[in-house]
Amino acid sequence: MKFLDSLNIDRRFHEKNAGSLELNAMIDYARAGDIIFIYSIEMMGKNIKQIIRFIMQIQEKNVSLFIKKEKLDTSNQFGKHTLNVISALGAVFGTSDSMEREEIANEKGRLPRELAELSEYVKLVENREMTVTEVCKKLKIGRTTYYRRCKTLENEIENN
Repeated sequence: MKFLDSLNIDRRFHEKNAGSLELNAMIDYARAGDIIFIYSIEMMGKNIKQIIRFIMQIQEKNVSLFIKKEKLDTSNQFGKHTLNVISALGAVFGTSDSMEREEIANEKGRLPRELAELSEYVKLVENREMTVTEVCKKLKIGRTTYYRRCKTLENEIENN
């Protein structure tokens, strides 16, 4: 923090975890024409969405940003352009990352089991030969799944 000691700073916001309360307080405190000094771009958020949101907020407020580690100063046109490029790249990579995570999650997910015998059990429940709880235990499903599947069966019967 030695680089901050030589500057005339009105207020310091210090935080160890990026993208939390102090960052929001700093954005609220900032006024047009202010300069925000940050040690590293990583301090602007925990993920690319938070960083882009932070960048947009300071741009809306007409606040300049100086990032020491990346040697980025948005008080000039080159710095503003660089920050916009970083935002654009982050948006592209953030989208592709989230799509990859979604694909992985879908691969790990499972399809619903076919419950061909459910209609037989529904008849047993209607005839009071079994309870819904007993059917659910037998089929190893929850009550919500049972009722959802019953509704699907009803819709199929109505449509045929």
